[in-house]
Amino acid sequence: MSQNAPAPEPHQDSRHGLYDWLRLFAVAVLWGTAFILLKTAVTEIPPTTLVMARLWIGAIALLIWMAIRGQKLPALLPKPDHRWAWFALLGFTGATAPFALVSWGQQSLDSALVGILMAIMPLTTAALAHVFVPGESMTMRKFAGFVLGMAGVALLLGPDALHDLGGTASLAQLAVILGAIFYAVQAIIARKIPTTRPSVAAAGLLLCAAIMITPFGIYQALSMDMPSIKALLSVLALGLGATGLGGIALMVIIRDNGPSFLSLSNYMMPLIAVLVGLAFGEKLGLTVWLGFAVILSGLLLARQKNKIE
Repeated sequence: MSQNAPAPEPHQDSRHGLYDWLRLFAVAVLWGTAFILLKTAVTEIPPTTLVMARLWIGAIALLIWMAIRGQKLPALLPKPDHRWAWFALLGFTGATAPFALVSWGQQSLDSALVGILMAIMPLTTAALAHVFVPGESMTMRKFAGFVLGMAGVALLLGPDALHDLGGTASLAQLAVILGAIFYAVQAIIARKIPTTRPSVAAAGLLLCAAIMITPFGIYQALSMDMPSIKALLSVLALGLGATGLGGIALMVIIRDNGPSFLSLSNYMMPLIAVLVGLAFGEKLGLTVWLGFAVILSGLLLARQKNKIE
């Protein structure tokens, strides 16, 4: 795609090719398996230090990839390219803030539960798209799916959540939910970015995100013991996979298919996170399974076409 070519319009129907669906599934696998890696690393590495490391690994990997392909970041001097403002905004909403929130939350939550809570991202995306994305209005069916999905989240939080907002578990779940909302915001903003190669946009936003989190990451690293090889390898896998490669895939899918199609990965991602978590010995109670089923039902309802609307 030419650097100055107009961005293709997002698909507003279900006519996506096999390659589109395979690409979406690959993203879901990258993100769905990231939670167990995150759980492994955050037990030994402070959250902001972990985020700093995975962001710099992802950013450096993409910069190397760009250099191999003969691509360059937009100019910073003598006058910064206006796309840097977009990169900073996308970096904060799609990496710095959600990565830090989810990492902090996962210190006390199983990876499978985190993956399930992240499923509210497409519901939030649908609500935001109603306002900011032409052709994606909030129908009664989508609204019903949104309400049902939120009911599933309330079920996961439990009846005591409102009475125990100061509790670690409740705050951790709320942090993950807020992280999912940030991802939804980024999905909408990314659709508005001036035409930019996906690898360049991903590298730019990761670089901005890494710079923003670095002071906090260094501060927490000063009191950290040396992590194990297992934790370090988990961070490396997060940086290269879910962060670097996942960042490119995210920008490509949003560019070619729109934010709502990207949000479909959240049908698959929670299931992948659950399966991986179970494989690593995590156990889910009945309430979690019920909440999972209600959230997925809300997602399915929101995606169905209403013939009378």
